[in-house]
Amino acid sequence: MSDDGTNQPQDESTKRHTSWLGDAASPRMPVEPDQPRPQTARLAAPWRLLLQIGGDNQTTVGIEVRDHVVLGRSDPVADYYPDLDLSPYDGQEGGVSRRHAAIIQDDESKSLYIEDLNSTNGTRINGFSLEPRRRYRLRDGDELEFGRVRMTMRFVRSPFK
Repeated sequence: MSDDGTNQPQDESTKRHTSWLGDAASPRMPVEPDQPRPQTARLAAPWRLLLQIGGDNQTTVGIEVRDHVVLGRSDPVADYYPDLDLSPYDGQEGGVSRRHAAIIQDDESKSLYIEDLNSTNGTRINGFSLEPRRRYRLRDGDELEFGRVRMTMRFVRSPFK
């Protein structure tokens, strides 16, 4: 018997998650994990982020979070250098824009947000595509994708402040 009291069989995906999303290949809302993750407000500023970049040959990069941190690719010809240059992590091959996204610290809500800066190949959190120029709250353990460059974000307390 199905969960709704009828004798209709349900496939495994219908039993586990109810969703009003259309096409699973292009999700429009983030899927919440089974276990709750800590909110950004639980970690007092100043924040330091550890970004675990890549798959098999994973690299961890630490950055200090200020009011506004731009992620992208450097352009020496135009004399442009983002706060975190993703060029060494296959940024160009992975479709990272020069000014791809920004991580913003909101002192009022004590939270961190990410904003896609109208990048060519988009930004995703946990597979959810972000609308350009709109802020989305970040949580510890979020998987971020800038174009095809994938990373997992971890919050830690900064030892420098």
